[in-house]
Amino acid sequence: MLSLKIPPPVLAAIALLMMYGCVLFMPVWQFEPVWSVAILLVVIAIVIGSLSMSVFARVNTTISPFTPQATTQLVTTGIYQYSRNPMYLSLLLLLIAAVFIGGELSAAIVVIAFMVTVNQLQIKPEEKVLLQLFGNDYRRYCQQVRRWL
Repeated sequence: MLSLKIPPPVLAAIALLMMYGCVLFMPVWQFEPVWSVAILLVVIAIVIGSLSMSVFARVNTTISPFTPQATTQLVTTGIYQYSRNPMYLSLLLLLIAAVFIGGELSAAIVVIAFMVTVNQLQIKPEEKVLLQLFGNDYRRYCQQVRRWL
């Protein structure tokens, strides 16, 4: 059973609100927004997210973060050759982009907290289930492809 009961996209939205709070109430090091970097990160995040979801749709396996036990196929092709968790990576990139838009370094603390939370409460439990489902194939995949990037 997974530890995280909040869907990761909702968790990312909560993180965005917390980042906005950092901008308003915890200004540590403000800088001018860097739109060029933010836009590039958003585009990359959208591409990665779209590619990852399309692979899952093509092989007809679950996209739900709450039911990894319903996974019907170990996906190791496409974007999954480079990251075992490209959907979560896309959310992380969106949050990093928000730091560049908000122009406040303290918001990076929320990005780190998001990454740690998703890693501990979502990804690691998912990995246990996938290891049970796919055994040595999943173990080899983990040895060849990094968790995030």
